[in-house]
Amino acid sequence: MGKEVRRAEPIATDSPRDTIAIAGWQTLLDRMNFSCGTIDGHFAKRSRRAITQFQIHRTLATTGELDIETRINLGKPGDAYIDYILTPDDLLHVVPKPKGYVAMSKAAALDYNDPWEMLSEKTHSTPSFLKELNPSVTNLVAGTQLTLPNLEGTRKLPPVSRIVIMISETTLLAFDTNNKVVACFPCSIAANKTKVPNVPLTVANIAPNPNYTFDPKVLLQVAQQEGITNKLVLPPGPNNPVGTAWIGLSLQGYGIHGTPEPEDISRTGSHGCFRLANWNATKLVRAVRPGVPVEVVP
Repeated sequence: MGKEVRRAEPIATDSPRDTIAIAGWQTLLDRMNFSCGTIDGHFAKRSRRAITQFQIHRTLATTGELDIETRINLGKPGDAYIDYILTPDDLLHVVPKPKGYVAMSKAAALDYNDPWEMLSEKTHSTPSFLKELNPSVTNLVAGTQLTLPNLEGTRKLPPVSRIVIMISETTLLAFDTNNKVVACFPCSIAANKTKVPNVPLTVANIAPNPNYTFDPKVLLQVAQQEGITNKLVLPPGPNNPVGTAWIGLSLQGYGIHGTPEPEDISRTGSHGCFRLANWNATKLVRAVRPGVPVEVVP
C-alpha cells in the first residue's frame, strides 16, 4: 500500500469557499476530535459548531470562524491529504446489499455496499466529496490511485468523565477528568421531542461492533411489510442499524450509537436514541465506561 503526503494551501479568508481548502481544515478539526460530521468541504452549521468548541477548548475567542488565531492553533493544513493506492484488502468488505431484514440476518456481516461508501467511511468524508477530489476516477479497483483526506495522527480520546448532549445544537460534547471539552460530535436526537429523555442518565453498558435485534413488535410496519413474526438478530458491521458502536444508557431502550447513514447526522431525527457517525461513535465507545454521567440539555 503506497502513500505520499500531499500539501494543501491554507485558507486565505475568514469566510472560506474553496471546497478542497475547507475540507483540509475539517480534516484537521476531525483529527483533534472536533468533528464537522463529515468532511465534505462545506462551511456550514456543523463546521461552525466544531470550530466554536475547538476555540473553547483552546481558550480562544469564540467566533465560530477560521480566524487567524484558530488557524494557528489548528496548524496549516499542509498534510490534509494523502495519495493512496487502493488494495485488494480494502475491497474485501464491499459486498452486495442484502434485500430486507431477513436477508440481513443471514449475512456474515453488514459490510459496505459500495467502494465509495467504504472509502468515505474510512476517511470520515462523503462519496460526493471524494469524487470531486478524484474527478478522473470512475471505477474503484485494486491499484487505483486516489487523493484522500489524511487522518493519520488523529488524537486518541482520553478517558471521558461526562457527556453533555445539547438538543438545540444537535451536538454531543465529551469532557475529560479535568472537566475540559475534548470532543465535539454532531448528534441526531429524537424527531419526536416527547421522546427526548428528561431524567438523569448514566452509561450502563458499552458494545463495540454490536449486533442488533430486530423486534417485530417494535418495528411493526416493517415487520408486516416483510412478513416477519419472530425476532431477528442482525450481525455487526457499518451498515448495522446501530452502526459500529453502542453505548447503552440507564434509561431502558436508550443509547448512543452509530449509523449506516452518516451524512444525515444532526440533519434528521432519530426514533429516540442519540446517533453519531460511526467513526465518532467508535471513538466515544473506547473512551467511556459504565457509570459516566450523560446530561441532556435544551
